[in-house]
Amino acid sequence: MKRILIVRHAARPDILPNTVGNDVMLTDEGIEQSKLFASLINDQVLSIKTSPIERCIQTAELIAQTTNFKVDDIEQCRLLGDPGFFIKDADLAWLHWLKKGHEAVNLHLLSGTESWDGFYDLNNSVESIFSDIKTLLSNSANGVHLWVTHDTILATLAARIGDSRLTLQDWPNFLGYLEIKLNNDQIYVNYSQKPNLVGEAI
Repeated sequence: MKRILIVRHAARPDILPNTVGNDVMLTDEGIEQSKLFASLINDQVLSIKTSPIERCIQTAELIAQTTNFKVDDIEQCRLLGDPGFFIKDADLAWLHWLKKGHEAVNLHLLSGTESWDGFYDLNNSVESIFSDIKTLLSNSANGVHLWVTHDTILATLAARIGDSRLTLQDWPNFLGYLEIKLNNDQIYVNYSQKPNLVGEAI
């Protein structure tokens, strides 16, 4: 089977209000969560991409080490963060978080259709990423590709791919993930708000 797991990074401390928090790293709990998550992946890891933000790199490297994937082969990708695939201008986009608040922006990411300064069209952006994912899987060997990203990026993808629409109550927790798999030329999508870290395979 060919599949991709798009994963939010592991646990970090709270980010101070009105700050981006790019310098916030994983907690000790997050480090252990990353190792446990990796131990539950039941396919060969074929590739790992990560946001360039350090807590995502940390998560990706811990998963790589646990799954015997070469850390030097991890690829940093700005589409997964800093700024992310739906941000056209990071400074303009950040103003929406400051002026409207996180809840309003998160609702826009989940279901908004209007045009906001600093953002690309969300549906078009997701469609483009989804097309890239389908091409990746079509040309892949059996196994799993892993992308490590942030809650906003994961939520935007999960809310706009597949049949079910998400609400704020479905917002991804640490190591929540979107699984997209190709089996017998059929695409299947599964979203998990948080992983089951008690021994159930991922």
